[in-house]
Amino acid sequence: MQVFVCYAGMVEPLVVEETFSIINRFGGAISGDVRFQDNGTGLPVVVVCHSFMAFKDWGFFPIIARKIAQHGFAVVTFNFSMNGVAGHGNRITEFDAFASNTFLRELDDLVTVLDAIAQGELRAIRLEKGRLALLGHSRGGGTAVLQAARDIRIRALVTWSAISTFDRWTDHQKAKWRTLGYLPLAKDTTRSPLRLGLGLLEEYERHRAELSIIDAASRIRCPWLVLHGKADVTVPPQEAERLHAHSQKQSTELQLLDHVGHLYNAASESEDGYLTLDRIIHQTVQWLHRTLT
Repeated sequence: MQVFVCYAGMVEPLVVEETFSIINRFGGAISGDVRFQDNGTGLPVVVVCHSFMAFKDWGFFPIIARKIAQHGFAVVTFNFSMNGVAGHGNRITEFDAFASNTFLRELDDLVTVLDAIAQGELRAIRLEKGRLALLGHSRGGGTAVLQAARDIRIRALVTWSAISTFDRWTDHQKAKWRTLGYLPLAKDTTRSPLRLGLGLLEEYERHRAELSIIDAASRIRCPWLVLHGKADVTVPPQEAERLHAHSQKQSTELQLLDHVGHLYNAASESEDGYLTLDRIIHQTVQWLHRTLT
């Protein structure tokens, strides 16, 4: 594994951002950022897994990374290697890579990032490897659940709007998928060429047990905070309740949030001035401090 680190300057007062690029075992590049306050001491680490059709610099991910870092954590955000974003780009342009992405490839990428942290390869400042948390949103939450269930290095798990299953398609969609060899993600493919390759469906069907988020939820032993908006129509709040129902109740906290949707009212700053997002970040940070520090 090769790691290249470069200094990217100050994001805002007291928060430093460094970028990195890791080469995974398949030869693919995982681009990422580490945000932190350099106070001369070791920092607990929060690794953020982005959602489907998103990337590390999409929407609210840079905001939550910066704000969590302001509260004494080193926050690692990264692009899954086949999410369709080249390097540190700000949009999906590699459509073939996007179509070839799979759940297990994303899980493998997360392991690569965690291994780099464990081996001290991301940056010079000392990261507290014994105080390591995962935070995943939506599909990234499902990936984080799978990893937390099998990785004793994970000391805390936070899921925002997490899915409870990777199987999110109707029988009609699956039939069309097999007929075409791909599943288009827009009715008008001339406007959006994004598609899911057949390999994703075939992988899920071959590895259904390994990719069961619900089964993984029952094996998680670290503290787990489940946050979900009651107004979420993309991933219904019943999925959070299902995750909680299969979890270890003594170490899992479920918070269902009134008047909150899938994107925490933060699709843009104009929606509510990030007030809801700030509240969710505050809840997350307070829980992390109780759990990790």
